Amino acid sequence: MDDAEVVAALRPFARAAAQVLAVLDDPDPFRLHGRAIGAVANIDGVDPKYLARLGALPTELTSRVAALVPLLVASTGVDRKALTLCEQALVVCAEADSVELRVRVLAAVLYGRDVRAASVGGDEDGQTTWLLAELVEANRRHGRVTVRALAVTAQRLGDLLATIDGRTGPLIGGRLVLWRLRKRARRWMREQSAVRWDPRGRQS
Repeated sequence: MDDAEVVAALRPFARAAAQVLAVLDDPDPFRLHGRAIGAVANIDGVDPKYLARLGALPTELTSRVAALVPLLVASTGVDRKALTLCEQALVVCAEADSVELRVRVLAAVLYGRDVRAASVGGDEDGQTTWLLAELVEANRRHGRVTVRALAVTAQRLGDLLATIDGRTGPLIGGRLVLWRLRKRARRWMREQSAVRWDPRGRQS
């Protein structure tokens, strides 16, 4: 893929990531605390045995995502590779606060590319809407994010990244991998924000 194609895939991801990260930042994203497990399980369509662990996720983002992905795979049957791609990109995305920065840090850290992150056209709005459709519908129907809605959303995000990722073998997930990616993302962000001065005292 050329840089324009990479940007065309990463921009909808970066836009959707803001809402997914907001869900992950919620201390009780599935509104499990204080609710009857049976009722939640019926709405979410997952085995009740997973709900206690889904309701007791770590608070720190990297640890939370690392713990959440295998639970989503086990409880809903979504594709592990797609969710592993998604978790890696979300942890990287979390270090930036704009779509353009998220696209650039994703391209740099995950794919070793230095890209121009401006929109390259296409149905960017439609793609973003489709990526988030399950979350929007769950909130509309139930007033909260369901486990299945988040799992489907994460799979859609991961499938989008699979169009860029050239790896064919199994992906390695887990907290250590995510921690290393976060460290690389933070280093890239520091490098981009460094202020350089020329000998005449003007910023460059």
